[in-house]
Amino acid sequence: MATPTLDQFLTEINRITLSKDSAQLSQYLVIEPPYAPSYTTIINELRATYPKGGDSDAALEKKIVKAVKVIDGGDDVEVASWSAFSRFMVLYFGFLRDVDVGNLLETFGLLSEVLQKANSALQNQTHGTTILDTVISYSRMFARLAMGLDKKPELIAHLATTTSSSSDDSGPRETLPERAANIIRYAFVACLNDRSGSSPTGIGPNGTPQGKRKGTYVLANLCLKILFACRKTRGAAQIFENIFVLSPPLSAYPKAQRCAYLYYLGRFLWANGHAWRAQKALQQAWLECHPQCLQQRRLILIFLISANMVCGRFPSEQMFARPEAHGLRERFQPLCRYIAKGDLVGFRRHLDIGSEHYAWFSGYRLDLQLRNRCEVFVWRSICRKTFVLYGDPGNPEARKAPTFDLKDVLAIFRWQETIYATSPGASQPDNYIDPDFVGVVDEPIGEDALDLPDMNNIHSKMTALIHQGLLGGYISFSREKFAIQGAKLKGALAAGFPNAWKTVEARADDEVPGWKLETTGPAFGGGVVRLSGARPVGLS
Repeated sequence: MATPTLDQFLTEINRITLSKDSAQLSQYLVIEPPYAPSYTTIINELRATYPKGGDSDAALEKKIVKAVKVIDGGDDVEVASWSAFSRFMVLYFGFLRDVDVGNLLETFGLLSEVLQKANSALQNQTHGTTILDTVISYSRMFARLAMGLDKKPELIAHLATTTSSSSDDSGPRETLPERAANIIRYAFVACLNDRSGSSPTGIGPNGTPQGKRKGTYVLANLCLKILFACRKTRGAAQIFENIFVLSPPLSAYPKAQRCAYLYYLGRFLWANGHAWRAQKALQQAWLECHPQCLQQRRLILIFLISANMVCGRFPSEQMFARPEAHGLRERFQPLCRYIAKGDLVGFRRHLDIGSEHYAWFSGYRLDLQLRNRCEVFVWRSICRKTFVLYGDPGNPEARKAPTFDLKDVLAIFRWQETIYATSPGASQPDNYIDPDFVGVVDEPIGEDALDLPDMNNIHSKMTALIHQGLLGGYISFSREKFAIQGAKLKGALAAGFPNAWKTVEARADDEVPGWKLETTGPAFGGGVVRLSGARPVGLS
């Protein structure tokens, strides 16, 4: 049966591949419905002449090889062949012919096969750049489909059951989103390893990436988008490591790609406890983000404020007044106020499970880090308040250091811990035992029933603050006092309670792993990422 529209389409594909026009090839190899009338005609011709099953695919491949000269190297024997492209085109036409957009799981399977063949075609050193835009376009659709399926567990529940029953290995299973990220990761590595450009650094004379390296960050961002959306971030580490070693500098790429990459890098560093590095990446991502992209700027800002708070810098009123910060004041400002006042009870209750804010903080995975990492600032404020209200200012002329009594600090901590153990509105702590039953249960009552801090706990907290540089001075264990050093030169408050942000900044390393700022010699002289030893994301 004649296939005039299909023949004309293949003639155009031949012209495009010979001219190596990647953008136009992507426009022709449409895969996402709804389809234009010409594509509907091609689909009907495929179903009539090359139906699913039998020898149809082999016959179709012969037709493609005959029409697209670049597959066999053309008439020029010096031109490398591109056999992977014909196999890709067979699956592309098979996708158009067989896809049922109402069946998302089947669509995912078909698109997975198409994208894997496209990745194989991308590997070709001579012609691979021609299909780069197509791979990126398909990867975007594939990522959306994977994340959409992850939100519908009823559609993919049987996959986990099948995987579990097919293997006796008790290790972690590869989820559907992780499988999608792994497929896109192969395209990312192909771009990262590309050496087809004229420059060993991968950057052309005009300052932009050459060859397949143009796709490095956009494909990395798609992998990261899947992993973060589905909370499988453990697989992101290898992506950041590879980019830090082999990628051209981030500054050579478009602003949108820089912004997205730094956002994911900042979130990854935050999740792994590197708040200072996280705030540096998130700060730059926020600066790179277009002012009109309020949703994206707000998302960056949420994590940026959190990372800054852990480092001792609190958001200002000017920050809360920004359009993208709408609604963030009631989340973060009370925390800042509790920290400044030394209100341990208010600070903890704001982040507790029973708090009205807990679901919001927990949804962004902020609650544990803020509570665990910012509570030291509450301790510091308690010490500062103790010194201001009850401390001895000392006498610099008589070489007498300013001091405050650790017994006062202990009393404040015990009082606040007692209040915290008492439910709001209750007159007794939660573990209060009626005196009539004391002899029966043989339990202590009152403060003895609570796990209240003792002087050893205060020593531990004070030592931690001194070690972190948040307190300037030393503990006199014999007198149970804290003595401030350097008060004669700086003043008691400045010397004893140095600026937290500047203290953290002075101790921090400027380098942010994963953020490639400039090219370095050896990495671009032939270094490659070997997939044979690479672990797929999600598997250990």
